[in-house]
Amino acid sequence: MRIRKLFLWLFFNIKYLGKPRWDTGQSPPELLDFIKNHPAGRVLDLGCGTGTNCLTMARSGWQTTGIDLAGRAIRKALSRFQAAGLNGEFLASDITHVNLPDNEFDLVLDIGCYHSLPADSRAIYRKNVAVWLKPGGWYMVYGHVPASSAQPDFGLSDQDIAAFQKVLRLERREDGMDHGERKAVWLWFTKPAK
Repeated sequence: MRIRKLFLWLFFNIKYLGKPRWDTGQSPPELLDFIKNHPAGRVLDLGCGTGTNCLTMARSGWQTTGIDLAGRAIRKALSRFQAAGLNGEFLASDITHVNLPDNEFDLVLDIGCYHSLPADSRAIYRKNVAVWLKPGGWYMVYGHVPASSAQPDFGLSDQDIAAFQKVLRLERREDGMDHGERKAVWLWFTKPAK
């Protein structure tokens, strides 16, 4: 799996030489709705890319931390924050090998990161999310649904959702299509209060 991680690092850094298709420059309505209905706090954006969602949240009073495997994306995010006169923390890192404080975040956001992780990284990712969230905190995740059982390690499968439910409580699910091409899902989880 080390080769796959190297491939992913290379793939995403090359994509950010330009503007990847997923880097729309707009936050999705699901996130905007969340911001409108929840008080500002601390957010961790996993796979933050060039920081679009961090910018949206910072402008709404949230303290933001963004992590992305692609150093190029992180540099663009930092530049965008500086240009906007905002403060945010950004880390170029593999999310399965980063040390963050326990019970720190009111929201952990993932729009398209988990679904591309290698199978051997997913359990670590789920554990990290549960540890980083404050009790009562939210985890929002968006991802592609696997096209078939032949490729279960790409996408957000029912097995992945069941694994998340061992550590978090599923509050809401919305199924849809990504760019009208493939099945996708939004999930909202909470970390049970102690």
